[in-house]
Amino acid sequence: MRRRSALALMGAALLVLPTAAVPGVADTVVGTLAVENDNPLGPAGSDEWFARQRIQPGSDVGANLAKARRQANSLRDGHSRGLTAQAAWQSIGPSLGGRISDVAVDPTRPDTVYVGAASGGLWKSTDGGTTFGYAWQRDMPQSTGAVAVSGNGTIYVGTGEGAPGSASYSFPGNGVYRSTDAGATWQHLGLADTDRIGRISIDPTNPDRIFVAAAGKLYQPGGTRGIYATTDGGVTWRQALAGANATTGGIDVSISPAEPTHVYAALWDHTRTPAGRAYGGVGTGVHRSTDGGATWTRLAGGLPAAGPNNGRMGVAVSKSDPARLYAIAADTPGNFAGFWTSTNRGDTWTKITNTSALSSSQSTFGWWFGRIFVDPAAARHIWVPGVPMLESTDAGGSWISNGSSFHVDQHAVAVDPRVAGRVFIGNDGGVYRSTQNGSLNGTWTKSRNLFNMQFYTVAVSQQDPTRISGGLQDNGSVRSWAGWGEIYGGDGLANLIDPTNHQKVYACAQNGACVRSTNGGNTVSAFGATTSERRGWLTPVVLDPNNPAIVYYGGNRLNRSTDSAASFTAISGDLTHGTWATISAVGVAKSDSRVIYAGTEDGRMWVTRNTGTSWQEITTGLPTRFITRVTVDPTDANLAYATVSGYRNGSSLAHVFRTTNGGSTWQDISGNLPDAPVNEIALDPQNRSILYVGSDVGAFGSTNAGANWSPLGTDLPVVPVTDIATSVSSGQTVLTAATYGLGIYQLRPSTAPNNDFAMAVSPSSGAVDPGGSTPATVTTSVVSGTAEGVALSASGLPAGATATFSPASVTAGGSAQVTIATSNTTPAGTYPVTVTGTAPSATRSSTLTLTVNPVGGTCTGSNPNDVAINDNAVATSTIPLTCVGAASPNSTVEVHIKHTYIGDLVVSLVAPDGSAYVLHNRSGGGTDNIDTTYPVNLTGEARSGTWTLRVQDAAAQDVGLVDTWTLTL
Repeated sequence: MRRRSALALMGAALLVLPTAAVPGVADTVVGTLAVENDNPLGPAGSDEWFARQRIQPGSDVGANLAKARRQANSLRDGHSRGLTAQAAWQSIGPSLGGRISDVAVDPTRPDTVYVGAASGGLWKSTDGGTTFGYAWQRDMPQSTGAVAVSGNGTIYVGTGEGAPGSASYSFPGNGVYRSTDAGATWQHLGLADTDRIGRISIDPTNPDRIFVAAAGKLYQPGGTRGIYATTDGGVTWRQALAGANATTGGIDVSISPAEPTHVYAALWDHTRTPAGRAYGGVGTGVHRSTDGGATWTRLAGGLPAAGPNNGRMGVAVSKSDPARLYAIAADTPGNFAGFWTSTNRGDTWTKITNTSALSSSQSTFGWWFGRIFVDPAAARHIWVPGVPMLESTDAGGSWISNGSSFHVDQHAVAVDPRVAGRVFIGNDGGVYRSTQNGSLNGTWTKSRNLFNMQFYTVAVSQQDPTRISGGLQDNGSVRSWAGWGEIYGGDGLANLIDPTNHQKVYACAQNGACVRSTNGGNTVSAFGATTSERRGWLTPVVLDPNNPAIVYYGGNRLNRSTDSAASFTAISGDLTHGTWATISAVGVAKSDSRVIYAGTEDGRMWVTRNTGTSWQEITTGLPTRFITRVTVDPTDANLAYATVSGYRNGSSLAHVFRTTNGGSTWQDISGNLPDAPVNEIALDPQNRSILYVGSDVGAFGSTNAGANWSPLGTDLPVVPVTDIATSVSSGQTVLTAATYGLGIYQLRPSTAPNNDFAMAVSPSSGAVDPGGSTPATVTTSVVSGTAEGVALSASGLPAGATATFSPASVTAGGSAQVTIATSNTTPAGTYPVTVTGTAPSATRSSTLTLTVNPVGGTCTGSNPNDVAINDNAVATSTIPLTCVGAASPNSTVEVHIKHTYIGDLVVSLVAPDGSAYVLHNRSGGGTDNIDTTYPVNLTGEARSGTWTLRVQDAAAQDVGLVDTWTLTL
């Protein structure tokens, strides 16, 4: 979820680092929505980008996706040979942590925490949230909305993200799952038609008594929605609370921990169409049952009355004070509407005085949050998720915000019942842990090994397939060669790596704001100005396969650059129907770069055979659906492939097409592919008759030009594959897949793999003072074939720096320590150090970013305590310092001494190693006092240790004291 609008490059070469995208026009619809027609007004943002690909009036996304998932699993079960059996996909990260929908701590197993990923299944930690591992089944829905653990350790997961998507994919699920063995195996418990589940609440006194808030289908009315209950652990369910109308679902539910007969629920009236959203209605409200869920009452007493402008609400009850309740609400467009507290179990409510911190935390999309968490030991201590996390220790009387302590867009809080003070937060950047009772003024530690990243795109070096960049939902464009650090911010969209020079990279954010770099992303500059009236959420950017300095950029017009995106010229008119759509796919022929294909979001296909001088529409034979990709055969400009998205009720759901005559006719080659949107098609770089596609339910391949398809490789979950990049390493094809929920996977689809390995450096960065050193661990792993010896080396070191490996070589699969040591004269700066592993069959590299700090003025200490200077004696005053590295040749000592005769004083600075530096030597005659700053060259001295100011009085009959002194190294 993004927070502010990104500026597209609209006719000027502006470098804008977007951090957000706000809901567009369609997000603010209140009441009845328009029905999409042939000339729809343009929805904006990635939710609209996602919806207009897949949603048509009357279509059921949940049912269609469930059907496609079953087809994919059946296809996988029925193939034991061919592309399925050839190799296993390898997960290669990154472990940065993506969007988390819920967090639950196991009350029965020490240090065990479960988190639900928005589109990446369930993850489990057994070390108190330090690291996580995948604890879900690959063939189950990967979208999770709610997680709960009962008092006997049984885990319940509600699939389908409860918060409907915006600035993100939001995939439906198929009900509730249960595990009685800590996530090793899972059982489906029904409620398959719920699509999306907002929360699960378990009776702490009866682990078989459970309530589920079923949000229901987002795009259709009716179905399984409301509050559902079971008293037998999910064997049977009953609808405990129905909504006021067919678009009202359950979004929040809480059993009072101290009074389990009291149950509180929030219902939410909301719906979505291709034209917009109405995230509120008369069915929204907070309800209470005092008889265990048999009967319910809609609560009033100060809460909003039923009305069309009531948006999402959340409700929470205190464990330590069962009379204390909290509620939060947004209006239908998503603006903050109010926060209430009750001290009499919801009979009456007091609206908390609004503050800018509270209202702004919900931004304009309060429906993305809508939850409250109460400290089980302190009824007035609460957390409220929003763009930042808010905390109050006085029941909402005052608020503090987390500021920049962790990633934005908060979704869940869990207090560890076994470890005092341990609290977990889940947000769009993963999981964070507090040991200070969740204080937002305290420190937080980010969890590791969460591979639930949501990638839109991926790019791969043609020289090194371990060198990868990609665009991430809410986490920018990232690069593997710098520890998956950012190239560019915002939502990461199109990413490219020059096939002839992998230091030359391109990255885009939402709505076509793009940058380019010639040093691997260390520094970037904006694209030159482009000419387009509209730019899509995922603006296509492609390189000419014959000349990568030629770059194509698609708004509603196609733009061309001949200078690596420094400047552009429009080479087409508006290729869409002139409404909301933009160009969505571009393919350039390698055999004749004058031939360019362009597809649009509103289902038009075009070709030019003279680099844009004239265009011919070649749509006939293609469905009027969102065109996701155009790929041209490298040897034949008339042979091209097109893929489309969308679910269409009552139609043959063809998604892959081929033309052999430049678009005059198109042939459906979808064959036995699952009926799901296809997001990508790629040709094997060594055998153009082998095709690969990525769809909403996985990756598939065909060895006979599309006549038949089989699942591609093994061990890939049924997760959306949004992009596939191809490369060749040691004569072997390498496929790199971007998944929307489980990060990056790689596959080598060959029955006889050559030897290869991968390498990584952790941590990927280190900072030192001159003279200091930084350690890191180099890890290697076998990618294919057998393990070979890998010799390690480093390049790109600054002057005076050395790299020492222990050991100097490893067998693939082993690890070594590398120490980067600097000298006292190493210049300050940031240096990308390339760590290289060389084996007989392959050479791999990874980057360690070394920062050498400037010296001088960066390490300072003072001692203000008075020390008497006695006659014929030595007085000392000390300053302990813990700064690393070497002292500066331009160090200073500021001395203030009160004395009646300084002519008999010797003042020296004594370093931690005992070296003495004389500052004042019996000069000044009868002058009173010393108030002087002395420069001193301390080259070669370590800064850390105890520094001493030594004052020797060499005569009698005068008095004084060391007043204060300051040392700056």
